Amino acid sequence: MDGTQKEQLMTPGPAVPAPEITPSLRLSSLTRREENSVIELRRKQACQRCAASVGLFSECSAQYTVGVVWKCRALKDIMNECLRRANTVDDMDRARSIFLDEKQKGLAAKKDKPRTLI
Repeated sequence: MDGTQKEQLMTPGPAVPAPEITPSLRLSSLTRREENSVIELRRKQACQRCAASVGLFSECSAQYTVGVVWKCRALKDIMNECLRRANTVDDMDRARSIFLDEKQKGLAAKKDKPRTLI
């Protein structure tokens, strides 16, 4: 594998577009559970952006058992570098704004729902 192929595999794909949120929501605090959901969303987005390098490493690791440590070391390093580049502060902010937008839409849907008395 030459340097240009390596660099292409290390470069994550385009970022997921995030909605603009109001400044009051931008500063809102999240519960620990919500923050964990945001982190999980960011991880999923990073794996999607680095699908090529993750796929190459999984193919290599499927062929070996104990030898995966030595045989797939170069592909592991490429995958980790791509994931590191895809997990920046901007990506975390983007995932947080996506989560807050979905939360706001969910609250609006509940608000419009008519209540019935039992």
